Amino acid sequence: MAMQGFFAGDRWLRLMVVLLMGVSATVACASFKREVLWEAVRICALTSVHYGAAFPCEEVILPQDGEFGWTLIKSPLQRTEFLLTPISAVTGLESPLARSTAGAQLWSEAWEARWKVEAKLGHSLPRSAIGLAVNSRTERSQDQMHIHVDCLSKSVERTLALGGPKTAAPWQPSPIMLKGRPYWIMAVDKPDLRTTNVVGLVVSGLPHALRAIEDLNVIVVGATLADAKPGFYILANLGQAGERLLDHKCTSR
Repeated sequence: MAMQGFFAGDRWLRLMVVLLMGVSATVACASFKREVLWEAVRICALTSVHYGAAFPCEEVILPQDGEFGWTLIKSPLQRTEFLLTPISAVTGLESPLARSTAGAQLWSEAWEARWKVEAKLGHSLPRSAIGLAVNSRTERSQDQMHIHVDCLSKSVERTLALGGPKTAAPWQPSPIMLKGRPYWIMAVDKPDLRTTNVVGLVVSGLPHALRAIEDLNVIVVGATLADAKPGFYILANLGQAGERLLDHKCTSR
C-alpha cells in the first residue's frame, strides 16, 4: 500500500510538471484550455499539504485567517518571469474578489517576490526596473487570476522616470505614451504595497474601468518619487495587455 501511494504521488508530480509547461505554453498559444493554471495551482497546494514541499512550484503559502493563500510559479519558457496566483478561485480583475482585502494582499506578495527575478539575473535591480501586471479577460489566456512579476521594459522605465508624477497624485490621463498606447496613471507614496488595494483604487477612481472591467489591464511599477522617496505608479488601460510593458528577456539589465 505504501509503495502504491509513493507511485501515485510520483505520477502526481509528473502531472504537475506537464501542467506547468502547459501554463507557460499558453503565453504563445491561446488555444490551450483556460483552466490549466487553476489545475496547476490546485495540485501545487495539494502537494504542499501532503508532501510539505512547494516543488514543482517555487513557493506555496496555504490559506489561513481569511487570506487566499498563493503559489509562485516560475515560467519555464521565460528567463526571469514569475506568476503569483491565489489558491482560491479568482477568475481575474472582473471578479469582486480581486478588489477585496485578500485580493489586495496578492499584489503585496507579488512585489515582495521581485527578489526571485533578481536571483535569476544574479544581481539586484532598482525598484523602477520591476513591474507587476494583470491582463484583462480579453487579453489573458487563463481564467485564474495571475500577477506577472518581471523586469519592466527599459524604455517604459525611462519614460516613467522622465514624465511620471513625482508626488502622490490621483488618477490622471498619462501625458506620455507607453509602447504606443495611452494609460491612466496615479502615484502612490508608499515603500511597499501592504496597505494599498491596487484594484480597488482603479475601480473606485476610474468608473469607466468598472463598466468595461473585462477589458481592464492593471500594471504596478516601482518608482522613486521626489526627494528619493520610494513609491509606485499604478497604470491602467482598456485594450492592450499590461504584460506588454514588461520585458521577459530582461535585456540591458
